[in-house]
Amino acid sequence: MNKQSFNFGKTVKQLNNIMEMQFNHSLKQWDLTSSQFSVIMYLLHNQDQEINQKMIETAFLLKGPTVTGIVKRLVEKGFIRRRPDALDRRINYLELTEKGLALETIVCAEITRLEAATLRGISDDHLDLLEALLSQILKNLTDPSPTTE
Repeated sequence: MNKQSFNFGKTVKQLNNIMEMQFNHSLKQWDLTSSQFSVIMYLLHNQDQEINQKMIETAFLLKGPTVTGIVKRLVEKGFIRRRPDALDRRINYLELTEKGLALETIVCAEITRLEAATLRGISDDHLDLLEALLSQILKNLTDPSPTTE
């Protein structure tokens, strides 16, 4: 493929949009969006820590009002609860409810199904290469001191 005819950014954006649309469609049965589910997964993977909204803002590179809206909706739906800090009432820690915890196995199975459908027909060798290439691109974008070759 000719480098000039391949628009990497556009292709990545299209992939992201399609995958997010399909995932949001799958999450409708639990009345969740992909953003809300990402917060739930973050809480699931960090149950050994006290997580507050600021930490979610940092982890997902989101603004305060965006996280506030996501958290508010998750509380209203009964997936998470706020627990005020004992010393500083301005700080609220976020915890999963039983309903939120129950999502892990069900939705993770759906993620596995969607990923399998997305990657069908791609050999293990090509998947290894894709992972290496995407990891390198991520490194290129996040490394503060790029090397010139």
